[in-house]
Amino acid sequence: MTTGEIALLLQARGFRFSKNLGQNFLMDEETLDRIADAAGIKDACVLEIGAGAGCLTRKLAERAKKVLAVEIASQLMPVLETVLSPYKNVRLLQADALRLDLGALCKEEFGGGFCVCANLPYGITSQILLELFRVPEAESICVLLQKEAVERALSAPGGKEYGPLSVLREYLFESDVPLHVPPHCFLPEPHVDSAVLRLHRRPGADMERLAGLETLLQRCFAMRRKTLQNNLSAAYPKERALTALRAAGIEPTRRAETLSLQDFLKLQDALV
Repeated sequence: MTTGEIALLLQARGFRFSKNLGQNFLMDEETLDRIADAAGIKDACVLEIGAGAGCLTRKLAERAKKVLAVEIASQLMPVLETVLSPYKNVRLLQADALRLDLGALCKEEFGGGFCVCANLPYGITSQILLELFRVPEAESICVLLQKEAVERALSAPGGKEYGPLSVLREYLFESDVPLHVPPHCFLPEPHVDSAVLRLHRRPGADMERLAGLETLLQRCFAMRRKTLQNNLSAAYPKERALTALRAAGIEPTRRAETLSLQDFLKLQDALV
């Protein structure tokens, strides 16, 4: 079934796009193929979050060993069942991805490493990415995002978008942006530009320290305009915070947005 036929199917069923759910479906066949190819999923197990009307799901099913497609909107399930009926390697799951234990779900479904490829709903981008970061079996992630979300994930120290997501992305993944996608490729057209963020997990990342690093980042960035000394003093005794900052070679009056990944790792070690 082509994307044109899928659009007619949606119309025939009286489907109404939900702005709250970020329902902008990518309909351009060439772009869909390019995203699926960029994900490098040949014969792999794939998790898709936000299957929509199945436009990308078809492309994944043609390349993957198995696809688990999660979609929150119950009214789209009949559409997905019709669109994906030719593919026997797809499992549909009607659920809110934010309420799922994605690690446990994929372990049960795939039994090992898997890839993620999706046109992520823009409103849940950061939450879903952080959840996937915590799942070591998610070996690669290739997702279509709002351009600003890609810039936030790739932001360097000193940038206004630099934050916990940027630091954790650098710690865990090699990254690149294989393509940009203009609004006219979507139905309905969004009012923003989009891009594909591709992540490959670094084999040397120490997952055992990830939870502690994430907690530290939340504390350091709690109030962006406050100094590290002030933010950390809200979580630790003031003297302990000052001692750790000095041991890590970090001036207490600096702000979190100026620190590099290595600075945060040194600070984490100093706080142990």
